Amino acid sequence: MVTTWSREPARWIPPDAIAFVSADKRGTNGISRLLRRAVGEVAVVDSLQDLGDVSNFALVAVFYEELSPEEQSEIVADFSARTGRPTLLLLSDRCLNFDFATLFNSRILTNVLMVDANGPDIGDLLVTVQKIRHRDIFGLEKYFVWGVEPRSLSLNSSQEKPQVIAAINDFAAGIGVPTRLRALIRTVADEFLSNALYNAPVTADGSNRYARLPRTVPVQLEPHERVEVRFCCDGRRFGLSTSDPFGSLQPDILQEYLARAFRNGEDQIAESPGGAGLGFYQILDSLSHFVVNIDPGRRTEVIGLVDVSGSYRTFASGGKSFNIFVTERAR
Repeated sequence: MVTTWSREPARWIPPDAIAFVSADKRGTNGISRLLRRAVGEVAVVDSLQDLGDVSNFALVAVFYEELSPEEQSEIVADFSARTGRPTLLLLSDRCLNFDFATLFNSRILTNVLMVDANGPDIGDLLVTVQKIRHRDIFGLEKYFVWGVEPRSLSLNSSQEKPQVIAAINDFAAGIGVPTRLRALIRTVADEFLSNALYNAPVTADGSNRYARLPRTVPVQLEPHERVEVRFCCDGRRFGLSTSDPFGSLQPDILQEYLARAFRNGEDQIAESPGGAGLGFYQILDSLSHFVVNIDPGRRTEVIGLVDVSGSYRTFASGGKSFNIFVTERAR
């Protein structure tokens, strides 16, 4: 069922409903119909003023470019002041680099999906909605069609990292990924693995074990602390993930580092426990879609998706999608 809500008359909003804020009813209703079976109820409103009480919504999706600068500031202030429901999803048809510093600094930017002339990628939208509603957040395969089986490797030593990166690169070369895009994939793999091996491990009291060590100093994890690596490609995009058993990455720290990097100020490359903003900036800049899944104290999975269906120029002209998902225990 697709309905249009307004402030008057007040209506009952079913649990886990999804709200779209867009004046383009034609385009939004098309998306809403595609979500009908997954969501069950979708509210479509013209503006933020028409949205009314949002406390019962699981997700509010906003077409960012349709908002005036004043409305953009309003939504940043409004959602920055909220705790708990709802999650804000920004839909954007352009690169948000200009606004990323403000959005990351506000801590509201946990979900942004790029859209083109056909709207957002429906697969990514469905995955985002289901992960927010059901908290089943882990798994690289969620972003690929059924039948694509990721390859898996594991390591527990920094000395194994070059071999793992080489295996990922060889797989990408074997399926015809262009040279410059393979270079991006290697950059992402190196950062993912370095974060998992050096920044993720913590002691029983939560202190970082290796974060302050230079990356040239070898580290060895315990057998039960192995880092899992998965990668695959469906011809349209290449996917890579690493998963560590620590769950020590904090969403607000990640947002702080990214905000600092996009500010491009003197503190852009400052180091502190848990990683540097420049490293996360390089990851985001090298991907079409960056996903972070966190089960606090138990597991962190980072996923990188690169559009390999065209040339490097095609990739570079595209925008960036970004998600942070945290399990219900963190609430």
